[in-house]
Amino acid sequence: MHHAKPAFLLALLLVLPGCASRRPAAIMSWAEYQTRSVQWPYILQFDLPRGALLYYGARHTNAPAHPQVKEIERLWTAFKPTMAYNEGGSPPVEQTRDLAVERYGEAGLVRFLAARDDIPVASLDPDRGEEVAYLRQSFAATDVKLFFVLRAVAQYIGARGHDGVENELQRVLAIFNRLPGLSGPPRSVEEVDSAFTSRLPGQGSYHATPHKWFDPTVDETFLNEISRASNEYRDRAIIAKLDRSVADGHRVFAVVGGTHVVMQERALGALLGVRGRSPTHVGAIR
Repeated sequence: MHHAKPAFLLALLLVLPGCASRRPAAIMSWAEYQTRSVQWPYILQFDLPRGALLYYGARHTNAPAHPQVKEIERLWTAFKPTMAYNEGGSPPVEQTRDLAVERYGEAGLVRFLAARDDIPVASLDPDRGEEVAYLRQSFAATDVKLFFVLRAVAQYIGARGHDGVENELQRVLAIFNRLPGLSGPPRSVEEVDSAFTSRLPGQGSYHATPHKWFDPTVDETFLNEISRASNEYRDRAIIAKLDRSVADGHRVFAVVGGTHVVMQERALGALLGVRGRSPTHVGAIR
């Protein structure tokens, strides 16, 4: 059955400058990604006659003492950005660098640095409602909602352990119950528990949702399949946003999870018209 492209997908195509004459290279496939041996962080710099991008692919951390935190600060100072982007929404600016990292990881750090130096900052994350509309073209609404709420549970467990998981689930459900396209079930903790048992039989309880179910390189549950689709959508939306900022002449400093940078490298190079290189001021952490 043929489906018309949603308006947001047409808009995404339109924001690719000159897309009729210079079609960007494809995002790397997950099959190709699995053949790569990559070390984190994965850092690229794209220099244009007008504008530049320093793209930091991080290993996610909430530890202020992690070496990459100091490296991000050092690269920020050397690069002198005029625009900054983070992955992970729009967290508030904390009073100290350490508190920013402890609470919000790299996103908190970028927000702290941007506020300190009076640099404009924005989230690289695409509009959640548009992402939901994209995913619902291929997946049932209940499965898409389970993907988002269970991923939040897995992230919470990874950062804080199992204590308070139910409270976190209630908090997340309150957000997604208001989101267009996801207002249906599961709407409560009890409904999540029931949907979990139905869609993931024999897998225990949502209280122990593992990270591997959201790994796009794994093929264990329907959640891995949704993760692959979500990541591809996000990658395309991110490179469109970065391209617009660089085309406007900004020196763009962006920090995301390292896999995104690897997957986007070829497409970004084609879109920007230059090949990414390793910044000369990267320290020994690499």
